[in-house]
Amino acid sequence: MLGGIVGVTRFVLSALLIPLAGCAASKPATDFTYQDVPAERIADRIFLADAIAATEGCSPPFSDVVVWRPNFISPPPPVDGGCGGGVRASAPWEYVDAVSRITVLHDAVVREWDTLLQTGPEAAETRAATATLLHCLDRAGFVQREPGEPSLASYGIGSGDAALNNAAQRCSDDTSYGTRTATQRLRTLKSVLGRHESEINDIARLRPVLERGAHPDSGPERTRFGLPQ
Repeated sequence: MLGGIVGVTRFVLSALLIPLAGCAASKPATDFTYQDVPAERIADRIFLADAIAATEGCSPPFSDVVVWRPNFISPPPPVDGGCGGGVRASAPWEYVDAVSRITVLHDAVVREWDTLLQTGPEAAETRAATATLLHCLDRAGFVQREPGEPSLASYGIGSGDAALNNAAQRCSDDTSYGTRTATQRLRTLKSVLGRHESEINDIARLRPVLERGAHPDSGPERTRFGLPQ
């Protein structure tokens, strides 16, 4: 008798799961906007840095999410693009609110990204890549300058020593450190962006608000974005 009940139960469950599976299969796929964005365009395409820069007359912000191969000879510019100031202070509230929302998303992504790179397998991969670069410097006659665990900083890379920076760049190119590091950073960044896809899609809708900048808002656009008339 029990076997009959179990058999019926399995049949009913199977019948229920078939339409559920069909629903799952027909569920619209997410657009994964962030996945196909070139490494050098992430700040502009996802965080709308280009629109902010054009409106405020500054260098594009959020450059810390622009992934390049490490360059020890000519380091990238500072993260702060010099935006804000008088332009933003006098802009309509919806513009300021849009920039604030983008900044909050950017800061959350960067915090999660840093945590991911500094823990578990990603941290081990970073250490392995760094060790390869430092061993190359050892062979070139450069030694660790500061006590503690060997690192780029303890070797003095980035301290202004042109000979050391040039050697580090050669080692980066010769050992594939640069390519390896850039690939890891881009992969992990896109992994973190994947956790925020809904927010990224919401941010994309703010581009017209940013492009209007400090200009008075028109009725139709305000209605479109749910802004009060």
